Amino acid sequence: MTISISQPTLFPWLGYFNMIKNSDVFVFLDNVKFKKQSWHMRNRLKSSSKVDEAEFWIRIPTTLPKTNTLIKDVFIDNNQDWKQKHLDNFQYNYGSTYEEVIFLKELYLREWDKIADFNIEFITHCCQFLEIPTTLIRGSELNVKGTKSHLVLDICKQLNANKLLANNGSESYLEKDKTIFDNENIEITYHKYRHPRYNQCGEMFFENLSVLDLLFSEKENAKLFI
Repeated sequence: MTISISQPTLFPWLGYFNMIKNSDVFVFLDNVKFKKQSWHMRNRLKSSSKVDEAEFWIRIPTTLPKTNTLIKDVFIDNNQDWKQKHLDNFQYNYGSTYEEVIFLKELYLREWDKIADFNIEFITHCCQFLEIPTTLIRGSELNVKGTKSHLVLDICKQLNANKLLANNGSESYLEKDKTIFDNENIEITYHKYRHPRYNQCGEMFFENLSVLDLLFSEKENAKLFI
């Protein structure tokens, strides 16, 4: 069984979903430290400006967490009207096409306290929309401990995995500890992803944007590009 593990980020890029698609089980690593001004709370979309094609950031504000706060425990700053700001950005840059992503509209009608809950719910519904059947699990729901390689190994053992599909960012520490995985007969491979071109607005094509750009651009055809 192949598993992959990654932190629950906001509106992830296409490669994130490709990694999920190529796994039997995907684990949301929500039981590690939250990083301020990170992918946990922001991502990029494409501006519709005809004068200067560019990327812009979309974010969810959070209250100021303590240094050791885990991702699963970080609260959204709902004193800011972030949902309306998002919807205004979607409308301005993508027109009414964003309304065709029904599950997204439903998410914005709900109230959210914690950013991990919003991110995981979005990713879960997005997987359904993209017809990705992978089983999704929260790391915080597993009885695991340790940090970095030892935490990853503990998750693999808990789920009886014999293959780990790892993101490239984890290679630096996993390779140093490869022996502990070899001792448990767990094979590590690193996710390689070639970004596709799709029907993105404008003349310049921007890679590595949020999956929202794909959903708004291709709608029902989006699943063909993951």
